[in-house]
Amino acid sequence: MQAFYESADLNPSFSEQPPEVVEGFCYVCQQEVGFIINTEMIRCDNNWRETMNCPKCGLINRWRSSVHVFEALVQPTAQDRIYLTEAITPLYKEIASRLPGCTGSEYVEGKPLGAKIRLPSGLTRNEDVTRLTFPDGSFEAVLSFDVLEHVPDFKQALREFYRVLAPGGQALISVPFTFQDQTVTRAEMDSEGKVQHLMEPVYHGDPLSDDGVLCYHEFGLDFLKDLRDAGFQDAFLLCFASRRWGYYDANMMFVGRKHF
Repeated sequence: MQAFYESADLNPSFSEQPPEVVEGFCYVCQQEVGFIINTEMIRCDNNWRETMNCPKCGLINRWRSSVHVFEALVQPTAQDRIYLTEAITPLYKEIASRLPGCTGSEYVEGKPLGAKIRLPSGLTRNEDVTRLTFPDGSFEAVLSFDVLEHVPDFKQALREFYRVLAPGGQALISVPFTFQDQTVTRAEMDSEGKVQHLMEPVYHGDPLSDDGVLCYHEFGLDFLKDLRDAGFQDAFLLCFASRRWGYYDANMMFVGRKHF
């Protein structure tokens, strides 16, 4: 993968409109494929992270790259304990199929934390990332991909990630990132638990609801300080792109490492 600094250099140039298929190599499937492009999404939002589906595994750009970065940085073994802050997505199913020590969860308000709850997809563990029920040092890696923007108190979630990591563990986190210095808070929760909108509401896709889920934050470089304040001894931002692997657009991953 190559580093990048200007997103204009990341994506292929098309004279009229993007094609329906672009050839490349799927890291997950380990074979040459034709990545399927949602041309309507590209024309409307120029959002490459949520398309480029592999016809074999079905994973989109950001899911495939998340698996790739996770395996490259963590180099997990079959004995490692891994926690994902999702459990009903194709990304979770892919990682769980590779690693028997993988635990995932979703969050349904009002349901017992740490318990299995019944969702349309089946029984799923219920966890609030700001109040995880796992003991200290439970995991070698915590993976949170495009989740923390929906958590009002994301700094408490970072502290929980640090707590449940074993010494030597790593947290890999992707979030909406603006390349600005400061995180922008779009909404917050007041003392009575009511949402206060500070900007026009933005909702993202939600596997649990057709109504979508509210975006509270758009993160800046100060997220690195938030990781350090949560306890992580190392914190860095990985920026990457690859036309061959179909990682178009601004792909980023925050990494926090716990040494002791």
